Amino acid sequence: MSTKKQDRQDQIVLLLNRTGFMTSNSLAKQIGVTTMTIRRDINELDKKHKLIKTYGGAKPLNSAMTVEFSTSQKLKINIELKKEIGQKLADIIEDGSTVFLGAGTTLLYAVPYLVKKDLTFVTNSFISFSRLALSDCRVLSTGGELHKNTGEFLGQIAERTFDGLNLDYALCSTNGIKDNNVTTSSEDEGRIQNVAINHANQALIIADHTKLGRSDIITFRNLNTFDGLVTDSEISSNMRKKYSEYTKVW
Repeated sequence: MSTKKQDRQDQIVLLLNRTGFMTSNSLAKQIGVTTMTIRRDINELDKKHKLIKTYGGAKPLNSAMTVEFSTSQKLKINIELKKEIGQKLADIIEDGSTVFLGAGTTLLYAVPYLVKKDLTFVTNSFISFSRLALSDCRVLSTGGELHKNTGEFLGQIAERTFDGLNLDYALCSTNGIKDNNVTTSSEDEGRIQNVAINHANQALIIADHTKLGRSDIITFRNLNTFDGLVTDSEISSNMRKKYSEYTKVW
């Protein structure tokens, strides 16, 4: 198998593990190849028991997330949905606010919209800090130990940065929300967000609709303790109704 084909098939499996069922057309659009190529890949991967072929597409072998994407991989997924969420956040947050910006890629796509406002940022994301530093906004980095796969600062040094800080908003990220459980892949990733929330007037969880109904290994907080869920317009009416029972859905 060629390296290019192997990379493509690996990406298919990663996407399914992250988002659940996807159509062949959606996979082709995300990866940038023809639908016919994707169908051939799905057939091969199904025979190798790496995914489950379904009518019109494929789904992962199980509903639990078994793979943690790197930041560079996440940046290529659901780009337009993330930009839409970024604009929503800019509409929600008032000028003059102090905002904790978590390390998720959806929040990274929100940066160009948020920096148009008069805001002060605190972030544990190395990538977000680098982009925020180019703006006119005031920016604080938590520092701490760099988790290279996700590009975020974690650990006690990062957490101690919040001592004495007063935040208006904590914008938090997640790998999946299932029922009342907001999940992530590591305890450290969840803990620093909880610390930020404890210093904020309002906590918002940010997730595109593909993360709803999905669960990663660790629940770091219950959805009903957030002041709101900010997602995209492709959320189904049933999903909106379900998650509105736990918190406000934008």
